Amino acid sequence: MDEIITIRVDGNSEIGFGHLMRMKALARELGKLGAEVIFLSRNPENIEGYRVMQLKRRTGAEEDLRVEEMLMDLQAGMFIIDSYEYTRKRLDRLGQLPLLSVYVDDLNRHPFNTDFVINGNLYAQGLPYRGRARFLLGSKYLLMREEFARVPLRLPNPGVEHVLITFGAADMENITPGFLHILRSYEHFEDLYWHVVIGPVFCNLAEIEAVARVCPNVVLHYNPAIKNLMDFCDMSISAAGSTTYELAACGVPAMLVVAADNQLRLAREAEQQGIAFNLGWHHELEAARLYSALDSLINNQMLREKMAVCGQELIDGRGAQRVAAILMDEMRKNR
Repeated sequence: MDEIITIRVDGNSEIGFGHLMRMKALARELGKLGAEVIFLSRNPENIEGYRVMQLKRRTGAEEDLRVEEMLMDLQAGMFIIDSYEYTRKRLDRLGQLPLLSVYVDDLNRHPFNTDFVINGNLYAQGLPYRGRARFLLGSKYLLMREEFARVPLRLPNPGVEHVLITFGAADMENITPGFLHILRSYEHFEDLYWHVVIGPVFCNLAEIEAVARVCPNVVLHYNPAIKNLMDFCDMSISAAGSTTYELAACGVPAMLVVAADNQLRLAREAEQQGIAFNLGWHHELEAARLYSALDSLINNQMLREKMAVCGQELIDGRGAQRVAAILMDEMRKNR
């Protein structure tokens, strides 16, 4: 009989798709090792290629009872959660179930008493984690899609011609139109090609397409193969979410914009580690600061090379493989 692993995660235009993307990356590696992965989600429409059991929106206690029934019916050997909705009380309850319990974290809000906690962020090892869990911390355990594993070393071109602009699959804060408006006044705007990623659930297309119609050097990419676009571009302007790590793995120097509270730590740490510039909150960014950062990267090949090399040294893209191997080994030992 297959070894059943269940994953609790949501992903939509309101909360973004970062949690879902990293869980699909982990699910793929678990599947390679012989597990049958089943997702429990309120958003089954956004999960393809796996069996999905839909959850209705309930209170935390009501959902936990329903999920526990599902886990028992499935005879699951492992339950993985990637959701900010889970409180300490809910996770403590989960840790008492007769299966391997795993929580994927970013925030370290309280002690953790699940069997495992995974935090692959650059800043994770500096957080004062507490609890009985086994902690897998740092970029060694970063959950990324396999296309970002072992990317060949990339050195920057002597000059900059192509700049990537990406603010996630949804751009929930509607940042892209404002950035394009500011960039049009940049001294070297017309000397560069600006490659704008349009995610699958953008709500601001009209404003963006209006700019592209009058600016032939603004190129729109609708739901593209993102790694190919990263490989093509010389540098990037990005939200400081999971895309930060994908850019680093590809050796693309980045300017990071904070679009949500949970991106603050990563933006600061990425700058401290030398893989990006931290431009701060999107709504506080002044045009002069953006232009200065652009000039600094465009005019300094050595700086771009240093960022690229540092990024690829820090992020090897193999975290999902490592985590899957550890979790499968532990689940089999506990059978």
